[in-house]
Amino acid sequence: MKAVQNLSLFTLIEDEDGITDIDSVYVIHDESELFWKLDPDTWIINVLSGKNWIGSNSLSMNDNSTLPSGKYRIMVIDKAGERDSHQINIPSNMLKLNKNISFPELTIGSDIVIESGFSENTLRIYDESMKLLKNLKIESGKINRSIIINDTNNKAHWISIYSFNEETGTGLIRGPYLFNK
Repeated sequence: MKAVQNLSLFTLIEDEDGITDIDSVYVIHDESELFWKLDPDTWIINVLSGKNWIGSNSLSMNDNSTLPSGKYRIMVIDKAGERDSHQINIPSNMLKLNKNISFPELTIGSDIVIESGFSENTLRIYDESMKLLKNLKIESGKINRSIIINDTNNKAHWISIYSFNEETGTGLIRGPYLFNK
């Protein structure tokens, strides 16, 4: 299986008319004439300390090639057409996947079995529409299915495993996988 590179990018958004006034967020790489458009149907909102962060964990190239490095413009447009933008730089060394990295493994059976060489692992649990229901910090090993079912009021439909290597700043995801109750 070929690893697909996804960029996880969130930006702090404040609008005097409220977050519901935001129409779209563009992530633009001008040099290569590429852009990704996020809207209320495709973005994720994370509220941290009362602040709204809008973004995505799944910005990728259509052909699964490596994302371009360099300057990216983040442009936010509200429903009145007002715009604001800022720029970030993603160095090329952040986008290179070390061929020796082992992705975490997730096996779904009578128990959920996690095999990972990473110390930080998170089981992500989603509902049928892929809305994140819960993050469970876990180590390698087994977790009983009933924990997932009970923690999500029987709404769990998809699960994935996310592992993060702090040393390299690399996050690896396997899934999502269908979670049959």
